[in-house]
Order: sequence, then structure tokens, then C-alpha cells
Amino acid sequence: MTGEVLIPYIWAATGIVTLIFVVIGVAWASKHHQFDEDISRQIFTEGDDERFE
Repeated sequence: MTGEVLIPYIWAATGIVTLIFVVIGVAWASKHHQFDEDISRQIFTEGDDERFE
């Protein structure tokens, strides 16, 4: 096989590996409660945001 034939397969393999890592990362984040909506209330208090004053 020449380089011209292998390049699409290399791109496809790289894309598949990237998608697998993204899925694993999102699953890990979900399992460890990284998408918790209450985090903003835990970090910030009422007087922290000075833009609206």
C-alpha cells in the first residue's frame, strides 16, 4: 500500500480513537458528578458578582 491509500485510514483511525476518548471522558465526568448544577452555588455567594451592582 502506498501513502495515498493509507492516509484516509489513518485519519479514520485517529477520529475513532478520539471519539472513544471523548465518550470515556464524558462517562467519567458523569460518574464523578462533574455536571452538577449546584456547583455554582457552592463556589459563589450572593455578593461575588459585581457586574450586576
